[in-house]
Amino acid sequence: MTSYKKISFALLATNTLFLAACSSQSNTLRFTPLSPNSTFNAANQTSIVNVATRNTRNTQEISSYVRNGEMFKLYSSPDVAQLFDQIVKQDLNAKGFRIATTLAQANTNLTINVTDFYAQVDQGNLRYKITSRINLNVQVQGQKGQFSKNISASNVQEGAFGANNDEIQKVLKRTLDDMTKSIYQDQDISRAIHYYSN
Repeated sequence: MTSYKKISFALLATNTLFLAACSSQSNTLRFTPLSPNSTFNAANQTSIVNVATRNTRNTQEISSYVRNGEMFKLYSSPDVAQLFDQIVKQDLNAKGFRIATTLAQANTNLTINVTDFYAQVDQGNLRYKITSRINLNVQVQGQKGQFSKNISASNVQEGAFGANNDEIQKVLKRTLDDMTKSIYQDQDISRAIHYYSN
């Protein structure tokens, strides 16, 4: 009888731990950027671009909210600098620019500073509001001079009861998609690279 109780207790403890693990949410939100739809321009092949992407925000987290009385912080995978490095390089390749593998190869430097990538969560007893913002500062530097441009996107979502990872990810993903489309459709940066590199 004692061994039966020990086995039952062990099974109960195992099931409790398993259910607790299943119900806990990851603190990492995963993002996959949209593919570029830019038109290849052979004239851009003369520009060899060194791309440097930096996260200039004060924190690595991309959102935080209170759940069951505890602060829950969320992070991005890939991190925001890697995410925009991928987006910008995909865009440049699609438009016909060549990406330098070393700084010495480049005739133009492109610096992307991620100044904001965050979803602010405001919660009440019955409703929540998620406000997401992404801001970039893009700088082009070449032999003839330099160019700078800010690109931003934002989204708001409201809903009933409390916010969760899925809702926060949806809002940030919409904002990221809007930002990515703005980068892919932008012609000012392409013109600046082409002009300042030659």
